[in-house]
Amino acid sequence: MARYVATDNKITINGTDFSSSIAAVTLALTAEEVETTSFSTQWRSRISGLKDATVTLDFHQDFGAAAVDATLYPLLGSQATVTVQPTSGSTAATNPVFSGVFLVTEYTPFENSVGDLATLSVTWPLASGSGITRGTGA
Repeated sequence: MARYVATDNKITINGTDFSSSIAAVTLALTAEEVETTSFSTQWRSRISGLKDATVTLDFHQDFGAAAVDATLYPLLGSQATVTVQPTSGSTAATNPVFSGVFLVTEYTPFENSVGDLATLSVTWPLASGSGITRGTGA
């Protein structure tokens, strides 16, 4: 897969596919910057420290049975496994699946004005010390 237009991302929460209810996804992976500069140099030096991740999901709100609200509301304060994949196709080297356990720290059931499409956005931090896995099906 070369360049692609994101029209078919697959996003699951605890195994439930929410792809048709999500308008945007950001999976941010970071590594801390730890300074190691000593008196013997004129330039700063650094090494990589602990890694971290957050996932941001922009939902189209839905109050139906087993929909967005029915799933997210009970998760508040708990952990959820989130997977993100470039397309809904089979997992492969060209369609990897990123997976992690996130702490559900926020849920805003109403985030709209009169006449707007009912949407909401959440950003959850990584909960598990096992980090993010990247699967290729191989």
